Amino acid sequence: TLGYYITIATAGHDTTSNTTAGSMAVLAERPDLLARLKADPGEIRKFVEESLRWVVPLKAFMKSAAEDTEINGTKICKDDWLMIAYHSGCRDEEVFVDPYTFDIDRKIKHLAFGFGAHMCLGQHLARMEMRVLWEELLPHLKSVELDGEVKLTNSNFVCGAKSVPIRFELE
Repeated sequence: TLGYYITIATAGHDTTSNTTAGSMAVLAERPDLLARLKADPGEIRKFVEESLRWVVPLKAFMKSAAEDTEINGTKICKDDWLMIAYHSGCRDEEVFVDPYTFDIDRKIKHLAFGFGAHMCLGQHLARMEMRVLWEELLPHLKSVELDGEVKLTNSNFVCGAKSVPIRFELE
């Protein structure tokens, strides 16, 4: 039980900060997107959603099948272990048009927070934190660019940018 409380208390820190860092790297590489968000702050919500799909702060989760079933012709028996690969789900070429392009105009929902009964408890707080950060920061940010190599975390569970060196100019 203690492990569950620790997970709840700490989960949002890594996932939200990694997604924010990854989306800052996107803005550093896409001055057109920075200008678009500054011109229309209403687009920030779409930016946050695509950032979550793009960064996908969790790599995978393991679950066990509750009953015998079949998925795409593969038989799954009750109690079999299944790996939910979030990156794969958020880059599924059968679901997303051009999944390796950052596009805030996507209409399709991502799986970065899971799905159904396994949906992340902190999803609304994470979205709000990122939205408010960008709403407060972007009006003051004149430009941003990468100032070195983006380095990713080395983890089997939580992933994202460990370091996003940037150079920026304020309004």
